[in-house]
Amino acid sequence: NPFAGAAGGANPFGGAGGANPFGGGAGGPGMADAMKAAQQAMSNPKVRAVIEKAQKNPKVMQAVQECMGNPMAMSKYMSDPEVGPILKELQDAMM
Repeated sequence: NPFAGAAGGANPFGGAGGANPFGGGAGGPGMADAMKAAQQAMSNPKVRAVIEKAQKNPKVMQAVQECMGNPMAMSKYMSDPEVGPILKELQDAMM
């Protein structure tokens, strides 16, 4: 299998840092922007309150983390009765 193996091995899309053409690893520019955005968001008391609420439910927290890394994932959670209202609240707090 050409896509299996250890980091930096035969897999052109996995592994360490710069190996991924669709965005950097830990040190890549996309990650730095995401971290900066997350830090800015957490400085907002409304956002922090929503995150604290989300942390009480592991399922919600996992969804929030996934959506922070991939905003497109939000659409799959919005209809979830547990997760949807928290994501909506988070969206409103960030506006």
